[in-house]
Amino acid sequence: MKIAMVAEHANPLPAHRGEPSCPASLHACALSRQLAKRGHKVTVYSRRSDPEQPEGRTRMARGVSVVYLDAGPSRPLGRDEHTEHTGAFGSALANALDEDAPDLLHAVDWTSGLAALHARAHSGKDLGSAPVIQTFHSVNASEQRSGLPERPERTRMETVLAARADHVLVNSTDQKGELARLGVPRYQVSVVPFGVDTDHFSVEGSASTEHWQRRREESPRLVSVTSLTEPGGAGRLVEAMTRLPEAELLIVSTSQNRDVAVDEDARGIELLAKEAGVDDRVHLTGPVDRKELPRLLRSADVYVSAASYDPFGGAVVEAMACGLPVVATATGAVPGAVLHRTSGVLMRFGRPDEVARAVRSVLNTPTMSSAFGIAAADRARSRFTWQRIAVETELAYQRSLPQQPEQEDSDEDDADLSLLSAAAHPQR
Repeated sequence: MKIAMVAEHANPLPAHRGEPSCPASLHACALSRQLAKRGHKVTVYSRRSDPEQPEGRTRMARGVSVVYLDAGPSRPLGRDEHTEHTGAFGSALANALDEDAPDLLHAVDWTSGLAALHARAHSGKDLGSAPVIQTFHSVNASEQRSGLPERPERTRMETVLAARADHVLVNSTDQKGELARLGVPRYQVSVVPFGVDTDHFSVEGSASTEHWQRRREESPRLVSVTSLTEPGGAGRLVEAMTRLPEAELLIVSTSQNRDVAVDEDARGIELLAKEAGVDDRVHLTGPVDRKELPRLLRSADVYVSAASYDPFGGAVVEAMACGLPVVATATGAVPGAVLHRTSGVLMRFGRPDEVARAVRSVLNTPTMSSAFGIAAADRARSRFTWQRIAVETELAYQRSLPQQPEQEDSDEDDADLSLLSAAAHPQR
C-alpha cells in the first residue's frame, strides 16, 4: 500500500537521527518506519521549516521518504502561527499527490487533517476513493477538562475532521470519550497509544554518569522528562522536593531551546528551587539526545510526573521500558499506560503534597518498588512496542479501504485475525 503520511508540523528526520524531537515528530518517524517494515511504501509530507532542508524526495529509511513542501516562511512557526499557512500547505500537498497518488492519506494532528482533506478534494487526480485516516494526539475538549485554555475554533475543526475522516485514531480512551461527547460515533474511533522502541529503551545497559548527577549510593534519585511551562508540572515537582529531603530530582526539559541558561522557563524553575531551598538537590538539563536518554533514565529510582495534561504519555512509557516505577498524574494517556499499584502510582491532581506522599510510599517499600519496575518493563514490552502500534494502525487502514468485490468475506476475516494475532504477539 502507498501511504501519504501528512505531518505538517512534525518533521521526522531529526527523530530518525536521534536528536531531541517533539512527540509528534517521533510518532511520524517510528510509525512510518514500522509500516515500511510491514511492506508498505510511506511518504511523509512536512512543511519546510528550514531553508537548508533538501528539495525533492529524501530517503529516510527503506520504504520511507520525506518530502518538504513550501508553505509560508522557511523557519519554525510559533504555536499561534500553525494555522496561518495550512491552506498553502494543503495546496502544495495536492500538487505533490498529483505526481505520486497514494492509496491512503494518514494525517498526523488536526492541521494536517485540514490539509489532507483539502488535497484530496483539489488534487488533479481522482483521490476520492483514497481514505483519510486522522490521528489526534490531543483534542482541545480534553485539554479544557484539565484546565488548559479553551480554543473554540480548534474544537469545531476537530469535530468536523473527525466526522469527515474515514477513521480516527487517538492516544487514549479519554480522547475517545471526548469525541463521542462531540457527536463522533465510537465505532469510527480507535485508541492506538503512543509507542516505545524497546530495543533502545530497556532495562539492560549502563546508567548515565554525567557530572550533574550524584552517585546512586548517596540518595534516591527522581527523574522527570517534561515541559517547563506550568502544565508540565515542573514547578509542582520542585515544591514537592521540600517534603522529600532525602531525595534528589533531575528535570529534563522538552523545550526546543537546548540551552537552559537562556531559557526563560528554565530560569523560573531554578529561581523557584532556590527560593524553596532545594536548589542543591534539583538538577535541570536541556533536551537530551535519544541515544543518551535510556542511560539517564536507568540512573534513577523513580520516574515522576505532575503534568496537568499529558496527551502522549511517551516519556512515561519510555521510563517504564527502562524498568522504572512511575508516579504520575492520572491524566491524558497516562492511565492507559500505568496500572495503578501494579506498575506505579497514579495521582488525582499532582499537587506537591500528593507527589511527595506517593514518591515516599514507593521509596520506603523497596520490594514494592522493584515489583512496580518489573511490571512496568513487562507492560511496555507487551503493549507499547512500535511494532504493535503499526499493526493496530494497519488494521484501521484495512477497515477504511474500499471493499474489493471479488474478495470473499472469509478472506477479509482471516486478514483481520492475522493482524490481531500479530498485535497480540509483537516481534521482540
